[in-house]
Amino acid sequence: MARRSGDRAARFTTGELAKLIAASRNTVVRYIEEGRLRARRTAGGWYVIDRPEAVDFLWDLSFSKQTPPRIWQAANRAYEVLNDEDEKAKAATSAKSQAPRAK
Repeated sequence: MARRSGDRAARFTTGELAKLIAASRNTVVRYIEEGRLRARRTAGGWYVIDRPEAVDFLWDLSFSKQTPPRIWQAANRAYEVLNDEDEKAKAATSAKSQAPRAK
C-alpha cells in the first residue's frame, strides 16, 4: 500500500497498485501506457501514481465490462479500503478543528 512517510503518503508505485488489484506490475504499466491510468515519471524514470488518480482508476475498473473478474473483485475491495481511509482522515481532521482550544 502507499507509504506513510511525509509526502509519499499520497502516492503509489506500479508495484504497490498491482498488489492492490491482484495484477502484475506489467499490467499496471500497460494501463498507464494505454491512457487508462494517469501517472507521472520520477527523475529515475519510474511511474508514480497519485492517490486520487489511484482511487479514480479503481472506481473505473469496478465498472468496466472489460475488467477480468479477479481484478474487478480486488479493485472493488481496494477502492473500499482507500475510500474508508480517506473518510477517516477527513473525520479526524474535522474533529481536530472542532476541538476546543486551551487558553
